[in-house]
Amino acid sequence: MNKFLHAMGITQWRPKVSAGAPALLLLADDDHSLLQHPLVITVLTLLGSAPEACQVISKVDAGAEVLWCFGHSDEVDAMISTPTIAELQQSSQAKRALWQQLWPHLDGVQ
Repeated sequence: MNKFLHAMGITQWRPKVSAGAPALLLLADDDHSLLQHPLVITVLTLLGSAPEACQVISKVDAGAEVLWCFGHSDEVDAMISTPTIAELQQSSQAKRALWQQLWPHLDGVQ
């Protein structure tokens, strides 16, 4: 698919992180080791983001855009909302719901 887009001159969107760019926010009560969790790394990689470009926060400021919300789905509007990482690991239904949220964002991401 990517070769076809390239041949047609279509540039794919990729998140760009520069030195002054704000970090991608992950809202979670978990500690910051969340960014080393294999599932989180896999999802971020699928979205074209690096864990280094992310920041884990426990509460969100007004106007902040949250990429992934763990267990706070009723409090904030985020691109991805899931239960906590512990619940996500245990529940195949929660993993399925995560995939359904990811799917629309994966088109065109390498």
